[in-house]
Amino acid sequence: MLFGKRTRTLVAPITLSALSAVALIGVAAGPSQAAARPGWADTSSLSVRVHALDSGAGQRYATVILTNKTHKTVRTQGYVGLQLLDSHGKDVTTHVVRDRGQAKLITLKPGQSAYTRLHWGAVAGAGEPTKAEKNPTRLEVTPPDSYHHLNTAWKLGEVLQKGRIDITPLAKGTGPRY
Repeated sequence: MLFGKRTRTLVAPITLSALSAVALIGVAAGPSQAAARPGWADTSSLSVRVHALDSGAGQRYATVILTNKTHKTVRTQGYVGLQLLDSHGKDVTTHVVRDRGQAKLITLKPGQSAYTRLHWGAVAGAGEPTKAEKNPTRLEVTPPDSYHHLNTAWKLGEVLQKGRIDITPLAKGTGPRY
């Protein structure tokens, strides 16, 4: 009998040794992989700016650009939060609407950027005054998974249609230049 008890006895210790080795490799690889993974980007690691894009009749476009200002690689994913402010720091009506794009994980090396595209109306909606009640002068930007925000100047005029701003999920780069 070629595969008798003796063969089974030899296979069992080899199988257990292989499983033990795999388990030890997994335990040893786990912390080193976690240590090598970049941390999440937050307000301490990012700077923000707004870049105006070409506009159409009654339509306005811009990009909000987040740049890694540290010497470490960071990650981010998803949508930013936005709030327009007036010259006194008071909230201006802002209604952010996320498009249905796919939020991809973005890794930013030092100096690299991620952007979101903004779209809003410059024509009054039904029953809305032809001018916004308050003209925004600043923009608060909250990075994904953050409770704190960054501020930047808003020099792009009024946001009509009850403050509606459509945004895309963050994408790597600084966005279109037009």
